[in-house]
Amino acid sequence: MAVHDRYVAVNGDHPMTADDDAYVREHFVPATPEAMALMLEGRLPLASYVLRDGTPMVPAAHGELAEIAGGIDRLREWFVAFWEGEEETGAQEWAHYLSGQEVSLRDVNPVRIRQREERIAEAAAALDLLRRDPRDGTGRGMLGEAVDGVLAVPGLDWLLLPMTAYDRLRFGGPTVRELWVDLPRAEFLTPAPPAWPLRTERLVLRPYEPRDAEAFVEAWASEEWSSLLLSRPMNRAEVVEMVRRRTAAASDEFVSLVVEHEGVVVGDSLLHLQGTGMSEGEIGWTVLPQHAGRGFATEAAREVLRLGFEHYGLRRIVANLDARNHRSAALCERLGMRREGDKVADFWSKGRWTSSYDYALLREEWEAALG
Repeated sequence: MAVHDRYVAVNGDHPMTADDDAYVREHFVPATPEAMALMLEGRLPLASYVLRDGTPMVPAAHGELAEIAGGIDRLREWFVAFWEGEEETGAQEWAHYLSGQEVSLRDVNPVRIRQREERIAEAAAALDLLRRDPRDGTGRGMLGEAVDGVLAVPGLDWLLLPMTAYDRLRFGGPTVRELWVDLPRAEFLTPAPPAWPLRTERLVLRPYEPRDAEAFVEAWASEEWSSLLLSRPMNRAEVVEMVRRRTAAASDEFVSLVVEHEGVVVGDSLLHLQGTGMSEGEIGWTVLPQHAGRGFATEAAREVLRLGFEHYGLRRIVANLDARNHRSAALCERLGMRREGDKVADFWSKGRWTSSYDYALLREEWEAALG
């Protein structure tokens, strides 16, 4: 009862729902009698939650930090050492840790606490930049790192628990995840599609439809035509299924487009949005054999580059291709893309190690070429 009273004094008296109870049971464990005694002495954090039946709940690793620190009597000294040179901040973090309200993290320890605060500060700075210019490349990179993380830097999406409706009551507003993952992702990291179709001087570019399968059946049956693509030759049923999947699985991150000339399908083109902060795209294309040599792939690819740089605000678009694909390499160079990589026997495809080229184009290079 003493632990419950201390808990209410810190958190207020708010109702826990059945859903809240279920969430807490999933992510936390009941406090032991020994842990509750140390809570009341101010030597271990208070309960994170108290269930509707009065059970105090704590993180599964509630007592582990004391063991890591070398004993309960050394826990405070060990904890605040992570804020060396920032004694006031360290003392504040220790007090918050003892309050039991450190419930947003999947793994509660000083390293994760610092990482969360760093990522939140980074997200706040990024949002300030992006609300002035949604295409700001630095802002996109910062927000991508803050929310999703990069190599060796965990993002908030990984660090944070979902939290509950009860947390909104006791903290008086949106949860940490809602503020710094869900809202920024919806505002800046969820691409919105353009108005379809896209039109160039000769072409129409639009999302795949099931009826498009027939146009690709003959090409995909050709071993020669498919030899430099990732997939092996396909029969009619497989092509129909491929088109069905492309139609059903269309997403804002993977833009797969049919290319038409005077109502006839002549090929396709794609743009895969990726990279930190959704700031990079990968472009690709095919032209059906009977329509090759008429500049359709170049015209379509230029429109896809425009889509990526203007509509999606990408800072960089890349193309990766088999080094034997001389036509696509020449197309990349007509588009003004730079060959950044010439990799020897780096890619396993269709029973052999193949070499590949990496091409890339930055938005500022594209804009300069436009004049």
